[in-house]
Amino acid sequence: MSAPALSELRALYVHIPFCERKCEYCDFASIAGKRAETVYTQALLAEIRMLGQRFPGVTLETVFFGGGTPSFIEPALLAGVLDEVRSVFSIAPGAEVTLEANPSSTSRERAEQWLGAGFNRVSLGVQSLEADVLRFLGRVHEARRAVDAVGEVREAGFGSVNCDLIYAVPRLGDARWRRTVQRVVAAAPDHVSCYELTVEPGTPLHVAVARGDVTPVSGSRALRQHRIAIDELAAAGYAQYEVSNFARPGAECRHNLVYWTGGYYLGAGVGAHGHVPAAAAPALAAPADETAVAIRYWHGRGIAAYVRAVEANLLPLQGTEVISAATREYERLMLGLRLRDGVSITEPRVRQAADALLRRGLLEAAPGSRLRTTARGEAVLNQVALLLTEELAA
Repeated sequence: MSAPALSELRALYVHIPFCERKCEYCDFASIAGKRAETVYTQALLAEIRMLGQRFPGVTLETVFFGGGTPSFIEPALLAGVLDEVRSVFSIAPGAEVTLEANPSSTSRERAEQWLGAGFNRVSLGVQSLEADVLRFLGRVHEARRAVDAVGEVREAGFGSVNCDLIYAVPRLGDARWRRTVQRVVAAAPDHVSCYELTVEPGTPLHVAVARGDVTPVSGSRALRQHRIAIDELAAAGYAQYEVSNFARPGAECRHNLVYWTGGYYLGAGVGAHGHVPAAAAPALAAPADETAVAIRYWHGRGIAAYVRAVEANLLPLQGTEVISAATREYERLMLGLRLRDGVSITEPRVRQAADALLRRGLLEAAPGSRLRTTARGEAVLNQVALLLTEELAA
């Protein structure tokens, strides 16, 4: 693979699938318990070494350990995996190295070990500070524990902390959602992510909705709660830089921005995805395709199959997908419209459609001759994106 192609790879996602409990809404590759943590992490080390052999000389600007609940497994195992990452890749000075954590598996002592291992950012799965909402979501921590966890990682020395929250939860009224946001702001994280609860197929929540035991929140209430989050966080000094993400100046999640801006990244572990330049096709044993500008790959979700593949010295991929120039442009528009920096639009037909949306007040000018959604446009973001991307296929 050419050096220019390798230089475009700048991020690594590492998946840790173990959780204390599988949440009601979760469709990620995760399991309850950690009986296989040692076997799995040994396989993960081997896959990281394989990636290092196939993608030599890569310098990582972001590393993200997600799950599952990475904080649930022993800190020494996490340190060993991050050590392996450092041994096969270069990590750039000032790189962002994130660990996802749940309040129930966070303590000052554990956080000190994470910091000592080389992590410098913690993303806490707070989700709610309302007892009944936490029970509904299947979370194992209490509200006080979540607030304490923010303080513990701060005391341990972390200078970058995110809190994840979920809104549009049945029986969560606007006043209580506002109170949750305000209480999280009072804990002073650097970054807050506010996600709308979605009903994913195959989850316990999906089953409950199908049975009629749970009625999803209306679209109007979900939008109202989204606006509450925007208003409360803006008043507290957090800028909305992506539809669901808010940060104090300089605290944006650099790893997620790689995803949202169509950057290239490697993925390791069950359920992980990667996105690499087309020149990397041979490294992944992906079929050659002269139309490809990139290759997307993904792993299966089964831990046992993953371990068997690695033990057979195989890169444990379930599949690959060729990304054409047309697909990349479609994704660039879809993702770019979620960002407050907006997206550049030069294709004549798309620009004509965008100008019509400008006149309707759904788009507005952004710096750098870019366009972004207005508050009205964000409320109907999917429709705005559809109107623009339809022109790509016209």
